[in-house]
Amino acid sequence: MTYLDTDKQTCIDLSITDGVQDEQALSSLFLKTETKQGKSLMMEWIMYPLSDWEMICKRQKLIAWGALPELPLNEEELDFIEYYLSYRDQIREANVIMSCATIIDRLVRYDSQRYVVCRGVKLIVRMLHHLEKWITEQQEIVPQLWKDMIDLVQDILHGTELKNVLQQAFDKDTRFSNYVIDKYDYLFRCTRLLSLKELLSVIYTLDVCRTAHRIAEEKNLCSTPKVVWSMDFSVEGVVHPFVKNAQVNDWEMSQGNICLFTGSNMAGKSTTLKALTLAVWLAHCGLPVPVKSMVCPLYEGIYTSINLPDSLRDGRSHFMAEILRVKEVLEKAGKGKRCLVVLDEMFRGTNAKDAFEASVAVNEILKEFANCHFLVSTHILEYAKAFEKDSSCCFYYMEAEIKEDCFVCPHRLRKGISEARVGYWLVKKILNL
Repeated sequence: MTYLDTDKQTCIDLSITDGVQDEQALSSLFLKTETKQGKSLMMEWIMYPLSDWEMICKRQKLIAWGALPELPLNEEELDFIEYYLSYRDQIREANVIMSCATIIDRLVRYDSQRYVVCRGVKLIVRMLHHLEKWITEQQEIVPQLWKDMIDLVQDILHGTELKNVLQQAFDKDTRFSNYVIDKYDYLFRCTRLLSLKELLSVIYTLDVCRTAHRIAEEKNLCSTPKVVWSMDFSVEGVVHPFVKNAQVNDWEMSQGNICLFTGSNMAGKSTTLKALTLAVWLAHCGLPVPVKSMVCPLYEGIYTSINLPDSLRDGRSHFMAEILRVKEVLEKAGKGKRCLVVLDEMFRGTNAKDAFEASVAVNEILKEFANCHFLVSTHILEYAKAFEKDSSCCFYYMEAEIKEDCFVCPHRLRKGISEARVGYWLVKKILNL
């Protein structure tokens, strides 16, 4: 698989695994799996989005499929199997004489190690029979990823010594002899350990997909956003996944490769940028997205500059940190990759005149990266107006106005450049000037 390139700063800006400034982590939206290992796999999917169109589509279609089977065992049982398979004591080939010789000793003396072996063996036999049922009950038309998983299960169950275990009749009352337990134990923990690990990975993938499907239905997420090879980029009904009663917005990259977002402070520019970027991130994970519908390019990289820290240790000002971050991002985009780059209020760490001139200069550079999309927010309206007739740019703004001496901010996204100037009014209102 090919993974999408990103970096630590982007993960921090988007709160992918850890919340920043009281924000919820994106991962918390989906970490509701039925198993611990399923949770680890879900976290891996979220932390490492793909740039693999085929695998993204496979994940989407399986998650959207409404006929995923139940897990063969519950969380505690699967955890016990994991513990048993990692248990390295008393692994030896089965021997009839030795098994018979220890019968009386095992009857009169409790052996915790033996309990682990006996229960682990029985749980795996039960798991194998459930997986065999998956194979025999498979529908004719199924998503490709599920077919791939079923084919893997088929090859392992019927192409290895595990097929002999399936010949063993089994139900909840089945009792195995010491010899059978010893024989299966050696098979499971030694001969076919890696095969069993592969079967467990299938179960955890099922857990991840079942969880994503359930959450998509509960939260009305789109399970099949369209990821395309072209540079088409549009969303309908996008919201930030953690904003309550969020305003639904539509947006599209109508022209060029740069979209400038204007609007007053507190109008919601940063939240909207994050909502769009998180939608792209989740789409590249193959997971459901908080939109009604979406078309986005298959990107090779996502980079952001939103919450940059000062560096006291290096004596680096916020303005210098912004300059270095822009340089770092452009160097990565300059390698010819198709990237989504988000720059939230560039050069806020300097005076208005310097910020305007620096933003205009950077915007001229961004125009050269036709293979990338740049989402740039600014409260410097003169910067946006400098490119108003430039075909490389499109424009959106967040609505905000003073109405009946009140600050009204509906968080609606509109095409064009904002004319709202509410900063001075807010200062007077709050400071009672």
